[in-house]
Amino acid sequence: MPVTPVPAEVAAELGRSGTVAVATAGVERAELDELLPGVAYEAADVDVMGPRPWGGEPSAVAVVARTPTDLRRAVALGDALPDARVVAVIVLESPQWCDAPGVRLSPGLGRRFLRDLAVSRHGRSGWRVGTRFTRPCPAGEVTAAVARGFGAHQLGGYALPAAGLAGSGLAAWRPGDPGARFSDVHGPAPDRADVPAADLAVRAADAARDATGKTGEWTDERVTVVDRVADPSWARLAGPGGYDLLRDATIDPDAVPPVDERSVNPRGFVKTPERGYGVLGRHDGATVIRLEDDVLVRLPGSGAVSDADIGRLRRLRGVRVTWHHAHDGPVAAAHTVASLAAAGVPMLCDPVPAWAATALGPALTTLLTGVTEEDLADDLRREEHSVRLRRAALRTHGTTARWRSLAARSGVPLPNGPTISVVMCTRRAAMVPFALGQIARQRGAAFEVILGLHGVSAAAPEVRDAVAAFGHPITVMEADQAAPFGAVLNQAAGRASGSFIGKWDDDDWYGPDHLADLLLAQACSGAELTGAASEFFYLRQIDVTIRRHWTSETMSDHVAGGAFIVSREAFEALGGFRPVPRAVDVQFFEALLRAGGAIYRTHGLGFMARRAARGRHTWQEPIGYFLARAKDQWPGFRPSALMEAGT
Repeated sequence: MPVTPVPAEVAAELGRSGTVAVATAGVERAELDELLPGVAYEAADVDVMGPRPWGGEPSAVAVVARTPTDLRRAVALGDALPDARVVAVIVLESPQWCDAPGVRLSPGLGRRFLRDLAVSRHGRSGWRVGTRFTRPCPAGEVTAAVARGFGAHQLGGYALPAAGLAGSGLAAWRPGDPGARFSDVHGPAPDRADVPAADLAVRAADAARDATGKTGEWTDERVTVVDRVADPSWARLAGPGGYDLLRDATIDPDAVPPVDERSVNPRGFVKTPERGYGVLGRHDGATVIRLEDDVLVRLPGSGAVSDADIGRLRRLRGVRVTWHHAHDGPVAAAHTVASLAAAGVPMLCDPVPAWAATALGPALTTLLTGVTEEDLADDLRREEHSVRLRRAALRTHGTTARWRSLAARSGVPLPNGPTISVVMCTRRAAMVPFALGQIARQRGAAFEVILGLHGVSAAAPEVRDAVAAFGHPITVMEADQAAPFGAVLNQAAGRASGSFIGKWDDDDWYGPDHLADLLLAQACSGAELTGAASEFFYLRQIDVTIRRHWTSETMSDHVAGGAFIVSREAFEALGGFRPVPRAVDVQFFEALLRAGGAIYRTHGLGFMARRAARGRHTWQEPIGYFLARAKDQWPGFRPSALMEAGT
């Protein structure tokens, strides 16, 4: 693919005072020559470079990445990038759903020295960010700010453990984390305020071996180290000692570099694809995904998949995975398949080899062989398969999941994960048993319930018995019947202690993974508010189920009013819901967007709204309103299979 050169004035600015230090991610040297004509530069690849690969203080720094996904690997090595007065970040291509980078430097670092900042398009789908400072400032900070600007995450770091990368070739293990710290393969981990900067380090074991083949000692007793062997090629495994090499690599899920869920994720999923099945296999010495004779994606030897790669696959109905001689090595194969699954690309394959099944994990392996092309021919079944794949992959192979698993295996203590305070307010005592039964089905997420009784007594037999049988943390509060609905919701939310506040309706159906899916979508998107698409409705009066057409896995201006979570920080910043009797959700969505927040709409397969007689809901529309907007229609109660028939 031809590379668009930077404008002459940009090249002149970079090369004004001497040699430019260039860090590349997913970009070849020949492409740099096209990109930076006439510029004297010294380049280092983030995927192989060690600490401080450039000598002295360069006049300028340029970070050049093929995609936003590649840029995030450069962030992990930001501490190795030099300081400079001029820093440029160039991304050559991005998927169509990718936001323009909204660059915001940290106030405590280089922002106060910023003189100029310019964001512009580069080529057809790339972006270029140029900065100038009044004094040399960390290029790593600019890189992190640009990478963060491509998404909605206000903070670019990951939750604990604090990560160390001991040796080169490890950038993919902590993508996008500016807090990751580089060290030598033998240690020690760098210090920060007289304590080690890492709780757990991943080490390049191959580089730590001495001439006899023994792995050298790790010298920092304060930091636990996990050795990871580079992916052995199939040729090496077939040679002398190959079996021992495969055994030493211990290729289980934790041996595979994690999927960068903040970049490679379900965003951009297409419900009604226009093209057929691609094939993941080998072509011209590389791993590719082809549609007949058209090569859609050409993957690097590491097996890494980028967001731009996913964008080129979205119009496919699915991808068929082949195993034998299709990948550079076993780790690369697992990395590719796990990444495609995390992005929700529908996949199917023949029986999975034992080595691949071990690396992928049982959940993902079972899903890959559990569907046929006939199943995926149906749009609903195809989307259900996509959701199951992304759940299995993100929960096993995502960056957060990988480091928590490594920490657990290494005995490194971690704080608990996020919790949800489910707020449900009702005027109907008779609906409380049903509603609490729906919440009690939830799995994969830690939650509490705040039950707001709107003119209903907690002593009512239906309420009392349902609360006693609930079996999860629950707080019950009573509110005056005359209080506006929004005010009652706020009273209930005031009792919440979770990281997120979730809104729940008393008469709707929810799949058992509803809350867990919202947490996954929030972790991927970074949006302050994440909710389900309002697709499925059961029209009780005529005993009909309809499905409306909504684009999902996208930033949006609204979600289903009874199926969302919002960060506690954002909720409190806006002061909660307006104290009005209806439309509280719409009012809150508008306020959040106007304040600069983001709303992400995930799939609607785990939620079904009930519509009965007019006047029983705050959202009041006649039956004809829903029938006129139906994409699909079935007699009776017909939820998605992901609801697991929870009636």
